[in-house]
Amino acid sequence: MQNETKKLNGICCEVKNCIHNDGHSCCTANSIKVKNRMAILGEETMCDTYKHT
Repeated sequence: MQNETKKLNGICCEVKNCIHNDGHSCCTANSIKVKNRMAILGEETMCDTYKHT
């Protein structure tokens, strides 16, 4: 059986030092949580799933 890395389909990430970034800007977390309900711009959102490598 091959060891395949699961990716969240359609979820891209520019944070290179997150353990869930597969090195090709794809997220490999089981699920994600994005916070900051008051965000107006995309830059104001925060991924609560982020973990530093």
